[in-house]
Amino acid sequence: GIGFAIPAAMVRVVVESARTGATTVRRPWFGARLQALTPDVADGLGLDRPAGSVVAGVVEKGPAAEGGLRRSDVILAVDGFAVDDPESFGYRFATRPLGGVATLTVLRSGKRVVLPVKLVPAPELRPREPVTLAGRTPLSGITVMNLSPALAEELAIDAGTEGVVVAAIEEGSTAARVGFQKGDIIQALNGEAMTRSRDVEAALRERKRSWEVTISRGGQSVTSVFPG
Repeated sequence: GIGFAIPAAMVRVVVESARTGATTVRRPWFGARLQALTPDVADGLGLDRPAGSVVAGVVEKGPAAEGGLRRSDVILAVDGFAVDDPESFGYRFATRPLGGVATLTVLRSGKRVVLPVKLVPAPELRPREPVTLAGRTPLSGITVMNLSPALAEELAIDAGTEGVVVAAIEEGSTAARVGFQKGDIIQALNGEAMTRSRDVEAALRERKRSWEVTISRGGQSVTSVFPG
């Protein structure tokens, strides 16, 4: 007896994906990291209220970068619809149809600028190459994959994050017991940067007295040390 209102724009995206035979809903990829606009920053920009999204980073050669978006720009509207925060921007942008162009109204150096951003799906760029880690290491039981824009979109990982993603964890494994989680990004092992799943596999073949593991979780970098 409980009814849920589903926005028409979201329904349209699902229907269009179904028409193409897709098994998952494909949404436009933006290729930039956003932050909420604080009252202090809004006041400094001459805005009446903190409405908008600050561009904290732009992925090289992504749609946002190709459209001319820059770090520190403030996005005010998508196709004429005001967006007060990153969440409302995400909804407006995600419900635009693929293949078209979204028009962003941006505040830059005190002036309003209109930028066109192509609506394209997130690319894979390289194979995911899943690798399940075993042996006597703190990462035993984890399946890692190469991180690409498409996988980052699927797992809601911030654009531009670098490292190797934890795609799955075996229940009861060493990795599960020490606290690793699906969606963690392994960025370094013993100070060595990890950029591919095979890098992690190769690094773990070496016998170590201890393992220094740096991960990104929820946008925060955390380093932990485990016995070898």
